[in-house]
Amino acid sequence: MFVPVGIKKLTNVAIVRYKSHGTRFEIACYKNTVLAYRSGFEKDLDNVLQSTQIYANVSKGVFAKDEDLINVFGTSDQEAICVIILQKGELQVSDKERKAETEHVFRDAVMTLVEKCVNPATNRPYPPGMIETALRDIHFSVDPKRSAKQQALEALPKLQEIFPIKRAAMRFKVNLRSDKEQELIGFIGENDGEIETHDVGSTEVSLTFTVDPAKYRAFDKFVKDVKGRLEVVTLAVMEEGTSSGTFDEDTMKSTVKQAELDKAEEALAKMEISRPVVARAAPDVQRRATHLETLSSDDANILVKRGPIAALPEEHESRRERFADIDKYQEGWEVELRAREGSSIVDAVFYSPEGDLCKTYADARRKAMAAAKS
Repeated sequence: MFVPVGIKKLTNVAIVRYKSHGTRFEIACYKNTVLAYRSGFEKDLDNVLQSTQIYANVSKGVFAKDEDLINVFGTSDQEAICVIILQKGELQVSDKERKAETEHVFRDAVMTLVEKCVNPATNRPYPPGMIETALRDIHFSVDPKRSAKQQALEALPKLQEIFPIKRAAMRFKVNLRSDKEQELIGFIGENDGEIETHDVGSTEVSLTFTVDPAKYRAFDKFVKDVKGRLEVVTLAVMEEGTSSGTFDEDTMKSTVKQAELDKAEEALAKMEISRPVVARAAPDVQRRATHLETLSSDDANILVKRGPIAALPEEHESRRERFADIDKYQEGWEVELRAREGSSIVDAVFYSPEGDLCKTYADARRKAMAAAKS
């Protein structure tokens, strides 16, 4: 068994290939450094190149011939040739690098939708986590070579098929001659725009209105034709005037936190539904069963009698705010607060609009969500 030892194989490297005049040239580089060099972040060739040697085949360790180098590049200076190959050659990207680049473009697409789209019912942006989940549900895949914004907007029609979302309107301000006022108002109406302010001067009028961003080019052409001035006031009109350029970071964080809490509560509800029945209950399960029996008994110490969630007294304000989420899904729910016997713990039981008893907040919320979907 003879194994040749005169060939040095380079592995675990990034290979940059350059082909010209029917001859292929390769150089061996460190991983994750070629893109940094091309973008200008890395200046030192020693941190990019494993060797200044020019190869005909890196994996087999075959060097390029000097006559081929002179014929193609006009010089045999290998360091200068390495620079040319780095700038013009084709990079062999590793799986991890390709995955990292794809994830980067995907995150940019998610943030583009967060900044430029809103929920039509509330006119507020969705949290990034919800947008990311929706994109994966429609099997959205990105092309690292294309603009993240362009790909995100192309995915918007598919997202609209599974949940309510739309482009946030843009706010424009137009100044033009008074004799063109009615023509502009009619054009705004034709494009489903909404006029916010209407100032009339002696010779000129000024209108501020909101309209779909896709109509921008049409309005720009119209204003130029009537010799007016078009100004973009806000790129993305959201509730309370939030725009894509001045996005409220605190609001986003609170929205994301609320979405995470909602997911946790839904997961808890599913766990309670799918919990297997065992012959002998564990001590915790036995205590829970005893607790539920206590809640359902007539001797329970009722602190707040059964009534609407919004009618909870001020001393239970925190519970009222938390339970209000149930009414958002289905109105008419009632709550009753009971003190656990021999303890300072206060429990809440819920009654659906049909009168069904739910002994936990998770059960009540799950039932209300199911009613809202039906």
